[in-house]
Amino acid sequence: MKYYKLLLDDSNDNDVVCHCENTHGFEQYHLKEGKFIDNWNEDITFYFNPMDGNRFTDYLANNLGWFIVSERLKELINTLGGNVQYLPVNVVDIESKSSIDKADYFVANVLDVVDALNLENSEYSVIDLDGEKIYTVRKYAVSNSIINNKNIFKLKGDEIPLFASETLKQSVEENNISGCDFLEIKTIL
Repeated sequence: MKYYKLLLDDSNDNDVVCHCENTHGFEQYHLKEGKFIDNWNEDITFYFNPMDGNRFTDYLANNLGWFIVSERLKELINTLGGNVQYLPVNVVDIESKSSIDKADYFVANVLDVVDALNLENSEYSVIDLDGEKIYTVRKYAVSNSIINNKNIFKLKGDEIPLFASETLKQSVEENNISGCDFLEIKTIL
């Protein structure tokens, strides 16, 4: 199976871009760790200016880099069996102060973290920081047998990017899910 790095498609200038001013104690990277969150604050609000863009996408661009998904994208991921926790967020028009329906957008906290990064076939650099090796991967390679047919996941040791299966990519395209882009990565059998 082919795998892809899941990216935000930012090619449309009219797409809504949201900004969060108060994360209520959640750091930007809390949602990058692949850990279940049991103390989510439902008052977390993202604001957008309709003069800057008024096209709502299924993967919503935001200043925190969080994977904010629409109800449609949430249902598609659930249909494919993704291990994802959905945390509701508010999305508010900064001009009219009107809120988009709370059930419309969620931060998708991807919980599947697999140890499938194949460094031997990846392109990367290493920095030694206080005795700890920090890897910066330019081109990813993953071991297919370790992924075990997961449709959306993170890689152990590099939990910030999200990865998707060919199945998820095809479903996104077939269902006209907006805001997603995919970069194919090397898959080692």
